[in-house]
Amino acid sequence: MEKKEKAAIIILTYNQKKMLEEALDSIIRKTDYKNYKIFLVDNASLDRHDLMVKRKFPQVRIIRNEKNLGYGEGNNIGIKTAVKEYGPDYFVLLNDDIEIIDKSWLKKMIKLANSNKKIGIVGSQSIYSDGRFQSSGGYLRKGKITQILEFKGKRIIDVDHLDVVCVLVKKETMEKIKGFDEIFTPFLLEDTDFCLRAKKAGYSIKLDTGIKTIHKKSQTLGAIKDRKKMLIRFKNDIIFSRRHLTGRDKFFRIFVYLPMVAIFKKKHDEDELKFQNFRLREDFLFNLYYYAIAFFPLIYRKVLGIENKGGSNEKTPKM
Repeated sequence: MEKKEKAAIIILTYNQKKMLEEALDSIIRKTDYKNYKIFLVDNASLDRHDLMVKRKFPQVRIIRNEKNLGYGEGNNIGIKTAVKEYGPDYFVLLNDDIEIIDKSWLKKMIKLANSNKKIGIVGSQSIYSDGRFQSSGGYLRKGKITQILEFKGKRIIDVDHLDVVCVLVKKETMEKIKGFDEIFTPFLLEDTDFCLRAKKAGYSIKLDTGIKTIHKKSQTLGAIKDRKKMLIRFKNDIIFSRRHLTGRDKFFRIFVYLPMVAIFKKKHDEDELKFQNFRLREDFLFNLYYYAIAFFPLIYRKVLGIENKGGSNEKTPKM
């Protein structure tokens, strides 16, 4: 089986040379399933990750973009290149800030994916370097995107979505949902949308908590200013809610929850939202302005510097 089934490992990177080097080193040294090829997409890193990779990891296929295309489009380029040049049976989507610690990680993910033809996506359990648990997936319930925060022992859990840190996607699933929707450019909620579209296409999503991967929680996205992050959050949340929510849940998330996010922030980072835990944001008027323009693609694209390429992936679903 191992000789026949090929896995394309797709890694998107931006300005994280040291973590990327550690990630590639761990993959190559600690993967006992050998029928794979790594496709690295360098999203125009300023310190030229591609040159380091070419020198230290010559077996890696490098695609360097002339500019940062964002998470969805960057990954899609890697996926399309892998299809054209390699013809994989599985696509493995990895962050550039992971570390492989289980030599059988890929073999186990493929075995689980093959255990049922309805399984479309398999995810591993992310942990911190000290072994502490990270949220790795969860559910969409009553307009809330929930995360599984604890579990007991090694379990295989059915989920609605995964944090795409280390996930395996079957070829037929990728063909059906056609990769990431680039309407979420530059980042945020595209991975949740990816998983939910797979579920709507009839595939199940499994989180295997027995397959552990260290996730170092990079700060790649920190380069974008806070105010632009808020605009990105509003526009992507509106698109996501229109697409995946219905009725009261959709109305509440778009017209109650998001305005509250614009106006208030939590005093303490508690799990439950409580009124006494809110405080007024100093820049709430500016945030409300961003909330308003998040409904208008021609405006938010100009503010965020996003090119309007047209095509079906660029159309926002109607209410």
